[in-house]
Amino acid sequence: MKALVPIEPVQLGDRAFDSLRMAIITGELAPGEPLRDRQLAAVLGVSRTPVREALHRLEAAGLTASRGRAGWVVSPFTEDDVRELFQVRVLLEPVGVDELAEHPDEKAIVEIEHFFDGYERPIPAARTSDYFLRDNAFHTRIVGCSRNKRIRDMYAVMESHIERGRHLAAEGRADETLDEHMAIAHAIARRDFPTARALLVEHLRSGEQLMLERIRNHG
Repeated sequence: MKALVPIEPVQLGDRAFDSLRMAIITGELAPGEPLRDRQLAAVLGVSRTPVREALHRLEAAGLTASRGRAGWVVSPFTEDDVRELFQVRVLLEPVGVDELAEHPDEKAIVEIEHFFDGYERPIPAARTSDYFLRDNAFHTRIVGCSRNKRIRDMYAVMESHIERGRHLAAEGRADETLDEHMAIAHAIARRDFPTARALLVEHLRSGEQLMLERIRNHG
């Protein structure tokens, strides 16, 4: 019976959640768009049960809103949402830099220094999605330098919304953000933490303003 090994169960609810989450983050499913479990089940090739499970999880994450018997809709992403999101980001993300300044973690510093190795301007369109993932991982890594678990956990809760905004704001700006990220990384590599902190805050403020402009233009 050596050939018989446990078969990993297929978590259709997780797969449905991941697919729908990414469609919302990238804007393929736009704010306010109705989400009907029967229709989504047909598109995803699964039953309605995992789709409903995924929609409930997305609702808990703030990406969908229930409309009772009418089903769900994609949650809005408004100017107020952007301002609130960046207000929290500006509070949380620099804490990681402050922690490195007070307790330098050589392994983390080297990792951050080389975070964008292999990326050059202009970033090819085929690598844009990959770059967005790296962008998100960069900010998460900086926050991860904080020893405060509550800060790390709070940031993790916001990540889907941060990614959603990133896809909205970074369109046509990937090369510019690469320069900004590399400047932050190089300042950290030089152990110039005050400059790294200032560059990080400036980067977040620029992202906030661009995101607000994109929402106004799409309104």
